[in-house]
Amino acid sequence: MITRRDLMKMGLLSTGTFLTMPAGRVYGRVSASFDEELRSPYLKPFVDRLPTLHELTDGGKSLTRVPTPRLEDITRYARPYVGLGAEGTGLGPDATEFYEIAVVERSVKFHHDLPETPVWAYVDANNRPSSSSNPKRLLSFSFPRIELGQGEKEGMLVRLHNELKTLDKSPIDPTRDFGFPTLTMHFHGGHQPSAADGFPHDIENGGGPDFPNLPAEHVTVHQGRFFDYMFPFRDVGFVDSPETRDERPSFYWFHDHILDFTGPNVYRGLANLAPAFDRLDSGDETDTREDPETGRKALGLPSGPYDIPMVFQDKIFDVSGAIIFDPFNGDGFLGDTMLVNGVVQPYHVVERRKYRLRFLNGSNARIYQMFLTNDSGQSFPMTQIATEGGLLANSINIRSFELYMAQRVEVIVDFAHSMFDGQKYVYIENRMRQDDGRKPDGVESRGTKLLQFRLGERVTDPSSMPATLRPFDAISKTELDNAQHRTFKFDRSGGVFTINGEPIDIDRADRVPRNVGQIWHFENSSGGWWHPNHVHSEFMRVLARNGRRLTPDHPAFAIEGDGQARKDTVVMRNNESIDVYIKFRDFSGPFVFHCHNMEHEDHAMMARFDVE
Repeated sequence: MITRRDLMKMGLLSTGTFLTMPAGRVYGRVSASFDEELRSPYLKPFVDRLPTLHELTDGGKSLTRVPTPRLEDITRYARPYVGLGAEGTGLGPDATEFYEIAVVERSVKFHHDLPETPVWAYVDANNRPSSSSNPKRLLSFSFPRIELGQGEKEGMLVRLHNELKTLDKSPIDPTRDFGFPTLTMHFHGGHQPSAADGFPHDIENGGGPDFPNLPAEHVTVHQGRFFDYMFPFRDVGFVDSPETRDERPSFYWFHDHILDFTGPNVYRGLANLAPAFDRLDSGDETDTREDPETGRKALGLPSGPYDIPMVFQDKIFDVSGAIIFDPFNGDGFLGDTMLVNGVVQPYHVVERRKYRLRFLNGSNARIYQMFLTNDSGQSFPMTQIATEGGLLANSINIRSFELYMAQRVEVIVDFAHSMFDGQKYVYIENRMRQDDGRKPDGVESRGTKLLQFRLGERVTDPSSMPATLRPFDAISKTELDNAQHRTFKFDRSGGVFTINGEPIDIDRADRVPRNVGQIWHFENSSGGWWHPNHVHSEFMRVLARNGRRLTPDHPAFAIEGDGQARKDTVVMRNNESIDVYIKFRDFSGPFVFHCHNMEHEDHAMMARFDVE
């Protein structure tokens, strides 16, 4: 099968002469131009509700599924992490939880006035959306409740079934017939075995030296096959010791990560959300129990229906409802229609009390500047409590925040505050103008309203909004002095993006020792492109920007400084550099880091590293 990487090697990709389609065939084209005048039809905002999602069905409890698998039926690499339960014959109720997700092609409604749209979607394999469900939504389930630091628990085993069919249509319309039906699921922000991390390419020869215990289906999931993703959800250091609670996230997401086709596959629908909790951030606003590990009471953050995870994306639709994509855009694909949780500019009814709002940028290339506003454009303050690295050490008051690709930000908004008196509607509004996938153009005084909150009645509110969240120590001077140093330059050459002068070669790897501190210097040398860089497996501690140490007086400290925040994605704007500390513990094997502008990632801005 010829892939985009093969075309790069042949020097054909930049000409736009060839297109690789899901069936593995290469089609010739007269022109690679994309109709820049193509625009979505007008869709009235705030006519559809923000979807309510059911929790993924526990495979061991569902009455409709096959029995919970025995140990010998589980993908081999995962077996050492699996708890067998009381009988020792399967996954017990107090050990590993078992879930099944299927990737299917289905038709959904993005907006009341749009015809149904064919998408690729993750669905609950044991509680599938009904063909008669109304309305049909792209996001039909949420990930089951994740408990971090769960002690006797053995995590979750998630079996991913690939039920896509080979697309072999003629004639080919590349704006509609895009994507690649071999899959690999990356649980973004997770600390998991390399084989469960969503490695972006097949490992050949029955597993090979990198994944010696894998069965014939390798790491990626071919059509008609499945793969078991083992997520231990154990504290970092559970193998290497000592364990640390400093690395607990609060908001994961998962998406397809196949090499060369991450952008089209995610754009086509393969992304979903996964909040996480522990004894401190317990997901119960009435919880007053003390954490025996820390002696601190549970934070009591807004929970249940008052805890709202949201993924923001942009798409282009045609009048038939089809989503349109430009496979030749290497700068970064931008849509003209804004979605929240798979619905065009929805509304959500809120009570006048505190809410926890979790923001995820799931777009291919769009960067947002989020404000909370009213009809007249007045903005209101928010309290930020977390980044993608989990809870901040201390909450901060903000008026707006930048949200770049793959980043997560969590805020608390108290709709009972007097500043909302007399307000009927409040909006999440993006004021970042962006006309080019390379980078945004700047913040404007007004923007696009993405989500409408309809304010209801004042109610009793037992939740809290504490100033102190999850304090943690910055990396010590001793650790910094003993760290290994590496430099990675992000650039562009020969029509593709490069790291240290090379496009991705998935067979080439940097060797990184396990449990040895690293200081990595990332440098954006590509001029007019912005690069949000995501490193798999561990959180980063940001030490410096552009050579300036991030001390509490640095403007970036509040949202990414070590001792205040942890990060799994850091943005490099025009000609910026950033220094981070990172240590790879517990899991060996191949991982990757890459730009999370998905077109940059697919056009070779990725590097492999092997933890040994």
